[in-house]
Amino acid sequence: MSEVDPKAPAGLTYPCEFPIKVFIRPDEETAERIAKVAHAQMAVGAVITTSRRLSSTGKYLALTLNFIADDAEQLDRVIKAVMADPGVILAL
Repeated sequence: MSEVDPKAPAGLTYPCEFPIKVFIRPDEETAERIAKVAHAQMAVGAVITTSRRLSSTGKYLALTLNFIADDAEQLDRVIKAVMADPGVILAL
């Protein structure tokens, strides 16, 4: 029987696929930097897939990072690293 992580948000069982949506200015350099920062918090060989959507006015870019979160600590590290980037306007 697997143990439930007390730090895990309700409904999450690790490992699990997790998306982080990040809003930035439409800048390719910032988007690449954010993906690299997130990837640096993961195990060697981990994969992040990204999708992008430009706002209707073209003022913002929604960047979604999808990855497998191994545990709550890793997820927390990734979120904190992404949110610390100066190019991030909002992260969900």
